[in-house]
Amino acid sequence: MLGETTMIALTPAATFQPLGENEGAVVLMTDSGQLYTCNDTTVALLQALDEARSFGSIVDELLDEFDVEREVLVADLSKLVGEPEREGIVAVAMGSA
Repeated sequence: MLGETTMIALTPAATFQPLGENEGAVVLMTDSGQLYTCNDTTVALLQALDEARSFGSIVDELLDEFDVEREVLVADLSKLVGEPEREGIVAVAMGSA
């Protein structure tokens, strides 16, 4: 599980483009040409990454968007960040506790 102070940012090679309301989004990796499609939850996460941000501030922002308890959102986003991190879309830097 990610900590509140864990920093998350899009990597320089990732270009994020929303496709329109309820249409999802795509991420283009400029270094490989790989194209990824995103579901609504991933779109919300990536849109929150307009700059490097702490995981806690991302959770706070997305609580307004999703009708869910904080603990559930923290668990879901912690799992969700793993795939984009493995693909090089986001960079995760552990913050202090």
